Amino acid sequence: MVSMVDKQKIIQFWHIEKKSEVEIASLLGISRNTVRRYIKSFKRALEQSRSCGIPEPVLSDFLLTVPKYNAKNRGKRKLTTEIIQEIDRHLQENDEKRRTGKRKQIVKGIDIWEILQASGHDIGYTVVCDYILLKKTYNKEAFIRQEYNPGENCEFDWCDIKITIGGIERKLYLAVFTMCKSNYRFAVIFQRQDTLAFMEAHIAFFDHVGGVALRMNYDNMRVAIAEFVGKHEKKPTVALLQLSTFYGFSFRFCNIFSGHEKGHVERSVEYIRRKAFARKDMFDTITLAQSYLETVLNSLNDKHLTGSTFTIIQLMTQERDLLLPHPGRMECFVLQQAKVDKYSTLTLGTNHYSVPDHLVGQKVDVKVYANQLKIYSQGKILETHVRDYGSGRWIITLDHYLRTLERKPGALHGSAALKQAPWQVRQIYESVFTENARDFIEVLQYAKTHDISHERLWKVYQQLLVKCPSDISVDKFKALLGNNPLKEGVIYPATEIGQHAKAILADIGEILHKN
Repeated sequence: MVSMVDKQKIIQFWHIEKKSEVEIASLLGISRNTVRRYIKSFKRALEQSRSCGIPEPVLSDFLLTVPKYNAKNRGKRKLTTEIIQEIDRHLQENDEKRRTGKRKQIVKGIDIWEILQASGHDIGYTVVCDYILLKKTYNKEAFIRQEYNPGENCEFDWCDIKITIGGIERKLYLAVFTMCKSNYRFAVIFQRQDTLAFMEAHIAFFDHVGGVALRMNYDNMRVAIAEFVGKHEKKPTVALLQLSTFYGFSFRFCNIFSGHEKGHVERSVEYIRRKAFARKDMFDTITLAQSYLETVLNSLNDKHLTGSTFTIIQLMTQERDLLLPHPGRMECFVLQQAKVDKYSTLTLGTNHYSVPDHLVGQKVDVKVYANQLKIYSQGKILETHVRDYGSGRWIITLDHYLRTLERKPGALHGSAALKQAPWQVRQIYESVFTENARDFIEVLQYAKTHDISHERLWKVYQQLLVKCPSDISVDKFKALLGNNPLKEGVIYPATEIGQHAKAILADIGEILHKN
């Protein structure tokens, strides 16, 4: 491309120094056709300036106009058919996600470009965006830039995600926090968007960053606002008041239908959901989905903040020093009382959770958390269950029914308790005790009495398979487990009697070996 300097030299050589087109082309190393084109343009501008009698504006416009190529009809050299097909495929997937309710998990131009780069395609980001813009029209919105002090503001919001857990598509919820100064992002997956999840999300975030922002910003969500008083006043919920009192932060609500007033978290919600779950949305468990989300968040927070030489994590480290001190972990639960039914279960919603069978007909206290239940009787904890958000589920622990099964061993085979037992327990039953449930219950009762884990029970079973695979019995289980089984990880002090006994056993071993 001819530069502005070359253009000026062409005019100077021809108009002032009276050089020919050939000489000018030779001096500047430019095509003679190019030289001729600029000279003709200058002649036209000169004639127009003389005809209108005002030479300065016309000549100035010509002389100050930067040379440029007419790229109107020029094709894209790197936008090959293969790349176009790849971009179209992602756009079609976006359309499919919109039809199936996953419109918030679509990939954007930057994501498509990153995928193409990872596949080895050499193409620019603007080329990808230009192609996408040919098919779409965007209405741009103006934003008001804000300035924040470190540690002063943090924004919170919810968003829903649709991911497949264990082969079943489910709608879950992300609780998202964004520090306004450093743009540090944090998110937790919940199965419901309720008060307990709202509180536990805050507890997890403050515990994660090791401090508390001076002010939290919310939109008009039901878990934060109890009711509207007048046109602008809003009454906070008891949960928000408890959180703010315990952790010492103040809070502010956006105007109605004005979620953009907390633009940091609005952007983070879309950004995190897209970066995490637009590319991968199938997991075996929710726990694995949360672990994957944390990995993505670490990667996002390790990037440089726009306009800064520091990463987001480094900026958050600086901001942490100005946060309010972390007062400790606030316990968050709803206390309920429940009566144990004839199946030795208590009911929460439509789900049943088992308790030890000696409690049938009694009342127990239940601490209901967002993800678990803790069951108490007379102030002592009996059991902890993972909370199930399904409908009509039975969450059963086999050990809770051993007292009853001693009297009714025939009920074991088809019981829900056996079907939900750990795989090691089911394997031992199906391999050895299908014809003698009473002996199997005796083994489990022995293990429970002596606080033997299912893992250790499985190891003993593996030993018996090696030593006597065709003659495994209750007595042999007990013999290997021992009357007082040693607990793993515990170091027992040596005594004089114990050392003397070991010496005698060593002598006997030598005698037997010699014989």
